[in-house]
Amino acid sequence: MRSSIAVALAGISSFATTAALAQTADPAPQAAVQGQLADIIVTAQRREESLQKVPVAVTAIGAEQLDQLRVTNVRNLAGLAPSLQINTQGLQSNPTIIIRGVASGTSNNAVDPKVGIYLDGVYIGRTVGSIFDLSDIQRVEVLRGPQGTLFGRNATSGAISLVTAAPSGEFGVRGSVSYGNYDAKRAKVSVDLPAFGPLSLKVSYLHDEIEGDYRNLLGGRTIDLRQRDPAFGVQRIADRLGERNVDGVGVAARLDLGDLTADYRFDYTDARATGRAVQSFGVIPDASGQLLGPIIALQPLFGGVTNISTDRLTTVANASSTEHVVTQGHSLTLTYPLSDAITLKSISAYRKFRQNPNIYDLAASGGLRFTTAQLQALLAGNVAGVLDPANAPGPNDSFFSLLTSRSTSQKQFSQEFQLQLTSDAIDLTTGLFYFHENSPATDILGIFQPVANGVVVDTSAVGVIPGLPVGQLPFDINGDGVVDAADSNPSLDSIFGSGITRTRAINDSYAAYGQLTYHLTDTIDLTGGIRYTIDKRENRITAIAGGQGGQLGIGDYKVDYKKATWAAIVTWRPSDRVTAYGKVSTGYVAGGILSGIPYKPETLTAYELGLKTQSWGNRLRANVAVYYSDYKDLQTQNFINGRQFFDNAGKASIKGFEAEVDLVPVRGLTLSGNLSYTDFNYKSFILNGVDVADVARTTYASKWQGRASAQYDSEDLGMGGHLSARVDARYRSKAPLVSTPFRDLSGNIASLENYAFTKAYWLVDGRIGWMDMPLGGGKVSLSVFGQNLFNEHYNPFGAPVLQLVTSYERGRTYGVELGFKF
Repeated sequence: MRSSIAVALAGISSFATTAALAQTADPAPQAAVQGQLADIIVTAQRREESLQKVPVAVTAIGAEQLDQLRVTNVRNLAGLAPSLQINTQGLQSNPTIIIRGVASGTSNNAVDPKVGIYLDGVYIGRTVGSIFDLSDIQRVEVLRGPQGTLFGRNATSGAISLVTAAPSGEFGVRGSVSYGNYDAKRAKVSVDLPAFGPLSLKVSYLHDEIEGDYRNLLGGRTIDLRQRDPAFGVQRIADRLGERNVDGVGVAARLDLGDLTADYRFDYTDARATGRAVQSFGVIPDASGQLLGPIIALQPLFGGVTNISTDRLTTVANASSTEHVVTQGHSLTLTYPLSDAITLKSISAYRKFRQNPNIYDLAASGGLRFTTAQLQALLAGNVAGVLDPANAPGPNDSFFSLLTSRSTSQKQFSQEFQLQLTSDAIDLTTGLFYFHENSPATDILGIFQPVANGVVVDTSAVGVIPGLPVGQLPFDINGDGVVDAADSNPSLDSIFGSGITRTRAINDSYAAYGQLTYHLTDTIDLTGGIRYTIDKRENRITAIAGGQGGQLGIGDYKVDYKKATWAAIVTWRPSDRVTAYGKVSTGYVAGGILSGIPYKPETLTAYELGLKTQSWGNRLRANVAVYYSDYKDLQTQNFINGRQFFDNAGKASIKGFEAEVDLVPVRGLTLSGNLSYTDFNYKSFILNGVDVADVARTTYASKWQGRASAQYDSEDLGMGGHLSARVDARYRSKAPLVSTPFRDLSGNIASLENYAFTKAYWLVDGRIGWMDMPLGGGKVSLSVFGQNLFNEHYNPFGAPVLQLVTSYERGRTYGVELGFKF
């Protein structure tokens, strides 16, 4: 393994002589106007350091580039850093973040993410609560590889750190307004107030809305869920899919008392959105598909809409309602220097989010029409009963192959104490960390779920045999001479696993950590770090869907885990312009309980070599990394008959490389590019008791990914202001949508397998504007922009939920933006 990394590094050494590892941001345009790249400061090791000197694979993107790229939240970062991919799982609040082939996981409150997301040093515990919009982001850092020492658990594949701007203490206003196609309106403004003694204050606001790009044929109808849970009420089906309406507020305050500095942050986001349109490529040829197939085939008789097509549909019939998520957070960071060399820091934070009840038509089946009586006849093999006009669906009847509705929330508190020592001989970062969360969730699951006159039928009281009571019958059905459990009329809920599940995740995590760098010589540093984590996890199951199965039923379940994660790094800096390093680092994600089935922690050990250089008078910065990861006890998400399970599938190895170049060939012009390769191979993958490692694949992760951009900023022109133009192109190779190939009941590869991948695609964005024109003591900028200029329709998400379903991302968008600062 080490030799393979050495060979790979040697093969690119001629390039890397002028290269670097820490994947850098686009350089600041005004630095390019001066004819060189700007130095970038990052906190990848929990202290401020130059990007080119830190032995971590990290991309840093500054505020100016974030504005040019129209980045307002984590979701918009897709493709901006090597090995980073971000897909939405239909619902816009639920992304899948992939770093170096390892996906973040699921939104379920019983499962921890594998990519750590941090806001101003505060860990965000749930994926749903992490996609808030911020109007005043100063910098984003994307750290790749395990960050188990300084950042802690749940950063197996890496971490994303968002840093908001601190108040300046001087009066200033800056912001922008824009309008685009799909009636897109966006406005953001930040106001810096004059310092009042030691107190500085900054307030920001953001509004972002866009019309849905799909018309929904079911728009305006209602689905009454009160038969399942009165709290879920009556859900109105959205008229358009893919729409979004967000308001966000941020407050930053700094109290500078000389030795003691207190930084307070508040953020609030109110987001209303509808999920992406979902369509089907076809019914999965398994046992459930054998039952769903006839229902699909009969839809022309009943006026139903199947949403099935191997081409992209332009209208769909999805029974999806508006998702409403409210997120807010508070944090207080106290910094106190004990001396010039020693600093104490305390980070206290409280965050919460609420996701109101909603329906998302994950299986693209909301347009089907079928009744309870027809389902009973189908199960009995009674073709005449299925076709009997007396059993036919009415004008407001419908049928879900899979109905999912969820309501969840989370409250979290975290406290971290940190000590930093900086000296000529050593640098030390050490600390204590505590995290607590309480997250209830209610899930309604309806498999083969009838809806009668707009009301979801409670099939827990409906038996398979019509006209007979549910449960054990008072006569011998099977004729064995004994009336027992075998002589029962099971409910539809019990045989399909439908019903309502209520859970509450209560988790506590304690950790102590330390990382020490010893400056062995003027050019060589030796770094070692360790973190010891104790996780106490509790899952209270107060209701579980009928037939949901698993090893556990209703009850209060507790599991504890203890794990030491560590890192060892050797860094060599032969000159101020070159940094080379080798490192071994580890990551850990705690286990838990999902769907009544416990699963174990997963671990990852990564071996990495990197090189960073900056040359040609600070006009060239190039970056290279190679790595190999040993991945054990993988926590994988599976769907069985529409139900979600988590399991420890087995083992895998991941190897790859990352490269990035920034170049200022002439004054004002910056050329940037990156390329990454990820090779994920399962060593074992146990599915239903069978090792399928030879055919298993990691979902949503592309092997090849690249980006190229050009930014030009002129010098100030005679009439005031300057010209700015930018073009960005991003590439992703094809990626699997499902973890194993589709096979028919005979075991042969099914034709549906042809659609089980996202095809390779390019996305091209552009922007041109007249910037910083003087106006009334301030400056204004006017730009036109376009994203996905070639109108590429790609489908990065898919799921095997009785059918192979997928959703396509929005096509070309464009608009005009007015920026201002005073």
